[in-house]
Amino acid sequence: MDNTDLIKTVRGLDQNGPGDDGQNLQQLWNFLAAAADNQFHAAEESSLRWLLKSMNGTSEAAETLRRYPLTWTILDRVFQRIPLFSLAKSLADRKFMAVLQQTLKDVSKPVGSTEQTTPTKRKRSTHIAYSVDALRSINGCLETAQTLFIAVKSLLNRLDNTLETFSRDKIGAEHIRSLFCTSAVDATAIVAPAFKICENLLSSDVHDQIKGCDDWIQTISSVWDLHLQGTDDVVNVAIYLFRPASVILANVGPFSSANRAQVRDSLKEKWSSDMQTFMHRNFALPGRGAFINHRTLEAFTTALEVCKGIIHLAAPALYFIASSTYKDVADSGLRKDNVAWIKETFQAVELAITRRQDRHILMESILEQALGNSAPVGVDDLRRVCRDYALQDDGTRWSLVSKIAQCETDVFQISDNGIELRKEICDRIIKEDNDERNKKAIVEVIGATQDGFRTHRDLPSFLRLWFQQLSDTERQNFRADSAWITFLQERSQKDSLTSIIETEMSPQRLNEVVAWVKENSSKHNPQATVLFASTVAQSLHSEQYVDAIGRQLFDLVEGLKASTPLTALRWRVVSMTVSCVAPDERQGVWGAVKKRLTKALEKSPILSAEAYEAFRCCYEIWDSVSPDGPWVEEPAGLAEAFTKRLAVEMSSTCVLEGTLFSTALGLASEAVFNEDYGYEQYIAWLLNGSSRFNKLYMSKASELPPALGEVIASRKLSTDGLAILWAALIRNETNLNETKLAHGLVDRLLAAFDESGKEKNWPGEKGQMWMRALSSIPLDCFDRDQREKLMTILAKRQSMMTEPATKDDVNSWKLVLSLICKIMKRPTFHEGMRFSDLVEASQTLSDLSMASEDSIETILEVIERFSRMASLVIKQMAGHIDERSTKYFREATTFVSNCEKQADGSSDNKLDLPALHMTLLKSLGTELTQSVNTRSNTEFAPLLTTTRKALSKCITKVIKFCVSEKKVLERSSLPVDMSIMAAVDAAAATEFSDKNDLKSSSIRKLEKRTKQAMQDGDLRAWKIQTFLRAYLSDKLEVSHPTTFDDLKNLPHRMREVVLRELVESVSANMDGLSKLAYLRELLGELKGGCNTDGQFLAIEYLANQIIESSDFQLQTDDGFNIGMVHSDLTSLLLRKPSNSNIICRILRALLEKRPQLMSQWNIEITLSTVSDLASDRNADESTTSYPWLCKLVEVIIKKHRLRLEGHFHLLLSTLQALLQNLIKSQQHPTTTDNLTQEAKAQLYARLITLICEPTAGAVSRSQLHSSLDSATDAAKRSVGRHMYLILVHYVKLQLETSVSTEVRDALEQAMNSIFDITPPEGRKILNDTMDSSGRAILREMFKRYVKFGKWSGV
Repeated sequence: MDNTDLIKTVRGLDQNGPGDDGQNLQQLWNFLAAAADNQFHAAEESSLRWLLKSMNGTSEAAETLRRYPLTWTILDRVFQRIPLFSLAKSLADRKFMAVLQQTLKDVSKPVGSTEQTTPTKRKRSTHIAYSVDALRSINGCLETAQTLFIAVKSLLNRLDNTLETFSRDKIGAEHIRSLFCTSAVDATAIVAPAFKICENLLSSDVHDQIKGCDDWIQTISSVWDLHLQGTDDVVNVAIYLFRPASVILANVGPFSSANRAQVRDSLKEKWSSDMQTFMHRNFALPGRGAFINHRTLEAFTTALEVCKGIIHLAAPALYFIASSTYKDVADSGLRKDNVAWIKETFQAVELAITRRQDRHILMESILEQALGNSAPVGVDDLRRVCRDYALQDDGTRWSLVSKIAQCETDVFQISDNGIELRKEICDRIIKEDNDERNKKAIVEVIGATQDGFRTHRDLPSFLRLWFQQLSDTERQNFRADSAWITFLQERSQKDSLTSIIETEMSPQRLNEVVAWVKENSSKHNPQATVLFASTVAQSLHSEQYVDAIGRQLFDLVEGLKASTPLTALRWRVVSMTVSCVAPDERQGVWGAVKKRLTKALEKSPILSAEAYEAFRCCYEIWDSVSPDGPWVEEPAGLAEAFTKRLAVEMSSTCVLEGTLFSTALGLASEAVFNEDYGYEQYIAWLLNGSSRFNKLYMSKASELPPALGEVIASRKLSTDGLAILWAALIRNETNLNETKLAHGLVDRLLAAFDESGKEKNWPGEKGQMWMRALSSIPLDCFDRDQREKLMTILAKRQSMMTEPATKDDVNSWKLVLSLICKIMKRPTFHEGMRFSDLVEASQTLSDLSMASEDSIETILEVIERFSRMASLVIKQMAGHIDERSTKYFREATTFVSNCEKQADGSSDNKLDLPALHMTLLKSLGTELTQSVNTRSNTEFAPLLTTTRKALSKCITKVIKFCVSEKKVLERSSLPVDMSIMAAVDAAAATEFSDKNDLKSSSIRKLEKRTKQAMQDGDLRAWKIQTFLRAYLSDKLEVSHPTTFDDLKNLPHRMREVVLRELVESVSANMDGLSKLAYLRELLGELKGGCNTDGQFLAIEYLANQIIESSDFQLQTDDGFNIGMVHSDLTSLLLRKPSNSNIICRILRALLEKRPQLMSQWNIEITLSTVSDLASDRNADESTTSYPWLCKLVEVIIKKHRLRLEGHFHLLLSTLQALLQNLIKSQQHPTTTDNLTQEAKAQLYARLITLICEPTAGAVSRSQLHSSLDSATDAAKRSVGRHMYLILVHYVKLQLETSVSTEVRDALEQAMNSIFDITPPEGRKILNDTMDSSGRAILREMFKRYVKFGKWSGV
């Protein structure tokens, strides 16, 4: 539009002002928004000057204009249009910084009720009236802030815009930056009210309506970064900025706080991250520096003093900032100073909250941060906090004690104060252990106490303490859920007592502890004694510990007569003793316990810990002395009698409720008896805890244990319970490895499966469950009779599956077909085996109904399963010629004849033949072709001929139908779709002699229709196209396609399958040169712009065919060869195609499998391309993943090492680019891969070690005479003259960028390899090329190399 109206409006502002309702500003905005960008900016500059002049001042009119959101929207627009040089002059002349500061100050102090409503949909800030009262409200202030921050952000972004190249623009940008370059005090006048605005937003209810607020903190931080830095900056931050910053962090930070803002997660995460970065850089790090240099915490104490009124928010926030900073700098050196700083910071924070009533809550939040950031806290401070904050007269704050104990394991150790505190804590645990709310925290305290003793290598003292506390607890109304007991189960496996006793104590020290416990045990603490002994027994595994301790534990519990759930654990000590003592001593132990064990098994209630543990003990003694112990029958008889007793009681109870039994199975084998699980725990232990019990019982009684047998035979069982039971039985390899037991289990399964035939609508829930169980049993567990019985059952049940089909019927048929395939892999000629069984199955499967959304995939799966099943059955009959097989194939002859008649009899536009009849014909023809009996049998050869002929006619019939029915691909019909898929799948089994009946014009029309449907992801079209290319290519207009469609519309798991089939159908009849020419055409289309994933994959499949062929020197008449394919594909990588990983796969295959066809050019262009991709500035946008870049370099080093001689400069530049990319651009998993930076570092390290430690095969040449020098040594010397440059680059990157410990560890072996091959003169060059900082890093690396990485020859 013409800018005349804009100029007139700008000139009228001096006379008319903004207007009573801001209408002149609105008009100005309308004209500015409509004006086109050009080199003229006078109107914009005049607007800017007038606005800034009018906004400056204390009048109400100036305040209204400053607060009006549209004002800042206009400023945002003119900031972008005025050249930077002119903009800088206008901003300076009209005191922009003063206007900005005053606006922020005004907006940070809203006036009036915060409940004033705002529109729910706001397109622009003009919804706020041009009224100072409305603009002073909280909503008006936030509207103003929204547009103000957008304007400031766009201004700062323009200053950083690298496109500004003219010198005047650069000067203008620096002038504008200088406006922000004020002292810290002046800068806080802008930043402090800006933070206050952010605080106001969090407390308002309109935070979701303010657009762009996510970037507010970042924008404020950018403004602060431009100020003139000084030594007192940190103090100014503490005085002016910490208060609003701490409130914001308390609302959005990742730590517990009294104030939590209810804002969306994205805003919370962004503000938290940006504010942490700001305070880390401008408050925590300078504060740490002041402490290290001057031993002062002035900034921190000042901040806490300023925030005295909100110390409940400020104290946790300050410690959060400090502790997270400590975590970042902990590994950077100055460890002692860092520890002292964070400890004194804790003291300052604790002092600030010590007089508050809620100090214990605040302290919990602070200690949570200390734990999360691994920040050390002084032991004396923790003890003081524990006594003053947690140990109160009216009770104990256990959650606080838990965090104190976890912060420092020495808090209850070493000094007298620590020991006294520990004693008081233990006394309070005994008194307050019955409160369930504190149970978890108390267990954590006990666990931390154990860790403290373990840290000091004094686990024996903890065991004594534990026994003492158990004894004291037992004297004062002992409870089974006492924390001193439950902590055994609550601890992780690696930290539990049973896992650490052997690793932390010698046999002698453990022996001393057991002897001490024996001295201190009495009739008053039997439960403590048994629990101690059973825990130690469970922890003994190695022979030296068992020999030293085993019998002593038995002596410790022998004679104890108390009958409680805990004392029942003594039977575990007994079983451990029997298993570990010498065989001649076992009978003595058995004689000592036999009477009491018999009494427990015969008299104790089944559902009691005493009976449960005694039964386990009896079985384990039986297992220990079997099979030839002289008294083995005694424990065997007791176990057998108890099992029968258990079975009798279970027979009247419904057990194995699915959920309860599943939970019981999930219990550890060492879990104590729980009456809530009852019989389920017995069965669970029989299945999981006693792997050989069933085997032992079967060998003794020739049957399954009655308890298991009762459960299996029970009609009260739920299906879920049965499924879990059988899964556990089958999972136990001992059950399946014992032939007699395995056959017994299979017999029971077969009987139950046969019984399930009485279900309505078989197979129902149980029928399917039995089939899954049978399918999961290894085939070796079935004998021939069982296989034939199972096939007989399936043959009978097949007739029951002809009901109207549903989706569930598809799943049932899948189970049936899989089970038959499994069984028929072995000779299985069951009674009544008829070919008509396959015909009936084919008929039923052809009529199945399926869910429309995945019907085609399901059809393909059903066809594949049925084809495999039919082939296995027919193969069995064709392999054995007898009367039965002759009769069988006569039925097949009748079937083939009927199919041929049906194909001949019906019209072309109707498909009467069941679809899977073609699959059955295919299986019949394939197996007859492969059978050795076909030639010798007079009936087989004619059957094979007629089968092929019938199949050819059936396939032709389907193709004619597709030709005549032009809309066959536009709608979905299950019978038609299945016929198409079956016909295409079966085509390979026939010579397809009837193709001359098809007209070329009709076939071309069909091909055209399929091409369109292929783009829509129609699997039918892809299959038809594959068929046409394989068998009717001579009737097509183009014999082979040169472009392939995108595959994104196809089902994901079918994409590569159908494309590979299509490519193979096209190239099946091509020779090597023809395939190479075809590959050239595909590459030409790819370079011409056909960059679909289908095109890439087609090139890969065709290239792989050429690679795997026996033609090693393929080349067309005009010189095109595999090397040129490699070159073209490598060049394409630089275009950053979306399918670059496919290109990398092809390149790697070419380099690895056809190295003799790669020239020096191919090697160098690969290295050059990898270097370019790795050093790309926009590495984050790269489509080639870092692992693939490493793999390409790796294959060159392995297969083409000799070609690198004299060209190491190319390899070095590539390795340097990869190293820089690894450290600077791979900190997080990218969109192209999900590997961590550490994993990528290991890939890079592998490259370095391959170069520095080459294999003989990689560097050897064929020599006419022997050499005194090995090829590997010569290669190491050669590369040793260059690889030090990688070390130089690595040190340089460590100086420029923070390299994580994990990455340094991963690269250490690689750098050690370089040190190994670098000669002394190379190391001298290394030292001379670096400054003092670099030499310090190199010195540390070399020290670790000498200590850990240098081969010593030992």
